Amino acid sequence: MRIKRLSVINALVGALVVLPVAAAEMPGFYRYTAEPGDTLIAIGSTMLRRPDDWRRVQRINRIADPYRMPAGTILRIPLSLMRSDPVTARVAQAQGEVSGKRGPLEAGARIGGGDEIVTGDNGSTTIELSDGSLLTLQPGSRLNVESLTVLHGTDLQDAQLRLNSGRVETQAAKQRGPAARFRILTPTAAVGVRGTRFRVGTEEPGAAPATTRAEVTEGAVGVKAGKARLPLNEGFGVVAAGGSIAKPVALLAPPAISPAAAVQERPLVRVPFAAVTGARAYRAQIAADASFRPILAQAVFGSTEAKFGDLADGEYHVRVRAIDEFGLEGRDADLAFRLKARPEPPFASQPQNRAKLRADTVAFAWAQASEAQHYAFQLARDASFAETVLTDERVAETKLATTGKLAPADYFWRVRSVRADGDAGPWGDVQRFQLRPPPANPEPAKIDDNSLSFSWPAEPGQTFEFQLAKDETFSQPIEARALSEPTISLPKPGAGTYFMRVRAIDPDGYVGPYTATQKIEIPYGKPWWLLLLLVPLL
Repeated sequence: MRIKRLSVINALVGALVVLPVAAAEMPGFYRYTAEPGDTLIAIGSTMLRRPDDWRRVQRINRIADPYRMPAGTILRIPLSLMRSDPVTARVAQAQGEVSGKRGPLEAGARIGGGDEIVTGDNGSTTIELSDGSLLTLQPGSRLNVESLTVLHGTDLQDAQLRLNSGRVETQAAKQRGPAARFRILTPTAAVGVRGTRFRVGTEEPGAAPATTRAEVTEGAVGVKAGKARLPLNEGFGVVAAGGSIAKPVALLAPPAISPAAAVQERPLVRVPFAAVTGARAYRAQIAADASFRPILAQAVFGSTEAKFGDLADGEYHVRVRAIDEFGLEGRDADLAFRLKARPEPPFASQPQNRAKLRADTVAFAWAQASEAQHYAFQLARDASFAETVLTDERVAETKLATTGKLAPADYFWRVRSVRADGDAGPWGDVQRFQLRPPPANPEPAKIDDNSLSFSWPAEPGQTFEFQLAKDETFSQPIEARALSEPTISLPKPGAGTYFMRVRAIDPDGYVGPYTATQKIEIPYGKPWWLLLLLVPLL
């Protein structure tokens, strides 16, 4: 006898029951369509745990002759009477700390009824059931496989798993026949589905109050709590606690992830996204492929930027969803991104960002990067580096100086590390500086019988610091003044050698360099014996 797939009515118990929307008959039965030559005795021998229970099937279906049934007769067979065979599920992937009863679990391991799966804070795993359904257990979760069987002679799966704590995200295969059942139990709820995508989460046992949350992102299910029934369509979630179920609420819209996040050039991955109305937090996940199996990292953030570290360079996917006031997680927003952060760029040291220089040549310096064999350098007139002034792809040292004079302007510069094999890392942060004309030397000092005067070129709004000293180091200036005008007149000092310098302070507070030191010679007066010649004789 060949057993055909038909339909089933699921019997689920618990504080919360989620059933296929189409389930409309009494629970607990498998519907079988008789083929030519079928008899109740043969069906009992093949499908039932106790072959003699064919008589119960006869009474339930009011079959007059157990040896003759017209082809096409529909029999309702209690699931409790049917034979089942144990099957196993496969660990499709394991990331981080994932363990079972017998120790760590790795990809390819088989699990069956009675097994337990525990994920650490950095662990996740995807379990593939015999019908192709996929369950991804999130970090910090504990799941027991209570039963995993197929109806004897069929490929119709009956899976019951208990989520004691944590979260599981499920892609349930379309059940190949109504007797196929897939249930996830929690301390307060039971969730059963057919061919849908959903999530279930629950707190650790003993949490007060114990709460279960379920969200449907694809398909539609029915919800039963006690005697109450209500539909739960795609895009809605429910919360169960204290033996009751709240009214379904619409899942929040997916956050809009900034396209700029598609390229990551620093070890700390930053994913900004737009705020979602009604969100109190956001969950973000990182995976190596679009299926998000495995999940490499995840966290909940209170702001509209997700941050992750400790990822190797490579291609990744990020998923962000909003969390509402009830703790229900909304629709997913996904983005593929590339991380190329290494070799890391060196830290720029000279000139400092947004510095102002009064010079016509510039010396650049940066820190030594551990992976760099040499460095690439760029200097440009614009932040996009479309108008480059100087490019050097192979700088052996951690410094570089311009050889020609640069025109006064705003400039931008950056450096990146290059490995010995030519692998270049990302550019470092763009540094900006203003280059202004170097200070012009004062005009030659004007000396007359009574005064010593100086003047120098200036720009509008500048003030000045003036120094006059007897030594070139200006360790003991004989005159030091703050001036509002580019000129000064002093009483003529005694004969000797003097040194003078001045520096300008711009209206924005920038203090420029001193001018080149100027040397001034004050000559001695007329010889005393010449003065005697001018005295009249007595």
